[in-house]
Amino acid sequence: MSADVGILGGGISGLSLAAFLRRQAEVLEASERPGGLARTFGRGGFLSDIGGHIMFSKDQEVLDLMVRTLGDNVERRRRNNKILYQGIYVKYPFENGLGALPKEIAYECLITFLQNDAKPPPHQNFQDWMYYTLGRGITERYLIPYNRKIWKRDPTEMGIEWVERVPRPPVADVVKSALGIETEGYTHQLYFFYPRAGGIESLPRAFAEKVRARQRLVTNFRVERVRRSAHGWVVNDEREYRCLVTTMPILPFLHTLADVPAEVMDAARALHYNSLRVVLLGVARREGLDEMTAVYVPDPSVVFHRVCYSCAFSPQMAPAGAAGLACEITTNPGDGVYELADDALVERVHADLVRIGLLRADDAVVESVVHKERFAYVVYDLGYAQRVKIISDYLSSLGIYAAGRFAEYKYVNMDACIRRTLDLAGELDHA
Repeated sequence: MSADVGILGGGISGLSLAAFLRRQAEVLEASERPGGLARTFGRGGFLSDIGGHIMFSKDQEVLDLMVRTLGDNVERRRRNNKILYQGIYVKYPFENGLGALPKEIAYECLITFLQNDAKPPPHQNFQDWMYYTLGRGITERYLIPYNRKIWKRDPTEMGIEWVERVPRPPVADVVKSALGIETEGYTHQLYFFYPRAGGIESLPRAFAEKVRARQRLVTNFRVERVRRSAHGWVVNDEREYRCLVTTMPILPFLHTLADVPAEVMDAARALHYNSLRVVLLGVARREGLDEMTAVYVPDPSVVFHRVCYSCAFSPQMAPAGAAGLACEITTNPGDGVYELADDALVERVHADLVRIGLLRADDAVVESVVHKERFAYVVYDLGYAQRVKIISDYLSSLGIYAAGRFAEYKYVNMDACIRRTLDLAGELDHA
């Protein structure tokens, strides 16, 4: 018996679960560096996370746990996100920045929010939900173009299982915003925590240290076969566990099992996700490039949907006097971006940054890195819930536990992943 509990995948879910468990556990990670989507990359002193990662949560227990895990390597910071709309910086979220818009646009957004004749619930798709929740002006001017861009599909083709992630603003906030009175939205993430040094990967690294102290962490281990045994589960015919937890993406994990029912495989193949390109540009200027944390760009002519300013997360994310801009692009095979060579993608990103005014034409770009991530965003298309239930029921029938964004196929942040593993550790320890 290799260990009591086998954990497939060493991302934030696999590492935190192993750290929480009292039972003996072993984590098997395919990459040399554990951390999954919570890793940090870079070169020449310029660093970026795989997409903008911050530590916040409505779950105070989990937030305290993350902060405590980092020890002294953590700081509290304040969000300063903007939306670049037709050349205007609008406070994020859009409905809290209406006062920055021309008066006729602000009026349109306000009046259609207050006098909303959109179709009431039950809603069949994400677009119907947006119209009903925020009105025609906000929906058509920002939400539809931005969501088309990030999800790579029309909002009428998306379900509503995930819309709790899009908080509904109080009426008073929208009215005040349109009148130019300062309001704050998404207040649970207005203040966030972030590592002083090392980027967000410092958090999974801290969990990994706890795992190595008590459990086992095996890297460069690719899971190819999983089968039942008399005592539990055997992985790659060499490691045996009484209990098995997968944090791997669903379809690659199902391919490791024999005799998976056709209905289950068909459901998994029909699930959709978006891949990600993060283009990190190192610029030989910091002044003015460390004030905003992120800028959202709904303009469809711009290749990226969001730019994160690394030094606003931590000054140590770039060399002194310099700054990093991390430009995020969701992509899929065949869309014209997925196939671009790194140099061509960097050139396109840089041209767009200059064209829309996020960089000056004379800014010296001294470093560039392109990170490619296959599994990045879970897509809630129509039929999603039924497909996920088929797969979840099958894994439950086998006695296999699933935890994490792509194992459970849920668009969840780090705090929700850690809440799941914290609860699962308690369940497994008492089983």
